[in-house]
Amino acid sequence: MPALHSIVYTSTAVHPMNSGDLDALLVDARNFNRQNAITGVLLHCGNNFMQCFEGPEAAVQQVYQRILGSRKHTDVLEFMNLPIQKRTFSDWAMGSATTTPSELLALSTAQWSQLTSELTFSPFTPPGLAVLQVFWSMRQSSH
Repeated sequence: MPALHSIVYTSTAVHPMNSGDLDALLVDARNFNRQNAITGVLLHCGNNFMQCFEGPEAAVQQVYQRILGSRKHTDVLEFMNLPIQKRTFSDWAMGSATTTPSELLALSTAQWSQLTSELTFSPFTPPGLAVLQVFWSMRQSSH
């Protein structure tokens, strides 16, 4: 079994996205992710996005290179890019949720870098990822 890897980042869409644009993006991402054993979630608020995706390292890095090369968004800010021991969002080829500006701000200002250098071979979850896990589980239980 290949080593697992996870990346979390935020970005801003270059052009306003309507619900059809977002649906098309999600369909494309879900199809690619299913074929490449990638799981994760995409949070969005207006033109601002936060994405967490995980899977085999080679596939995750391939996805990330596609993201970094895309001209559809700008201001990519990486919060986490490291090996993981287990998946956080194993049930989601690409879960999606709309957030409020304050929720997205809270998630993006969580302590993502604390202990990151020590996590490569550690069972501990970065604090920012723990906040994202709680947010996602609360969001799913309320629907």
